[in-house]
Amino acid sequence: MVLLEAMLSLSIITLLGLLLLKLSLNILHPRQWVLQQTITDAYMTYERAYAERVPFETLVSNTSPWPAHPTTTTSVIEIGRLPGNRPITGVVTRTRFADTGNYPIDGGSGTVATNPAAMKVWKAQSVLTYQIGNRSYAKSRTVLRSQ
Repeated sequence: MVLLEAMLSLSIITLLGLLLLKLSLNILHPRQWVLQQTITDAYMTYERAYAERVPFETLVSNTSPWPAHPTTTTSVIEIGRLPGNRPITGVVTRTRFADTGNYPIDGGSGTVATNPAAMKVWKAQSVLTYQIGNRSYAKSRTVLRSQ
């Protein structure tokens, strides 16, 4: 009889242990999601800062990191690492758009009447696409630059 009670007690403790393990794994999954979002947001903050600090002459040149639309540049980057040293890689696609108020030489259709200050306005856009598991995600940042 003692053997039966001990076996029943061990079975209950084992079931309780499995239940607690499952609950702890359910708690860790949202934390990993938050970690992934934080890593990608941090990288996009870098992209935004890079677009803001590039000299305007470099931004609108032929060798710009943001080529004029419809041309794009893409680069494969490592955003960070997940627990277990698993890398998160993504693809950054960059392009820039001219404002319609720019003069035709600057990619727009503006005139002296519509753009008397001869402003040059460009939107630098960076799009990060990455995949975690079987799902694909995309984040973008657009920086408005003018001179």
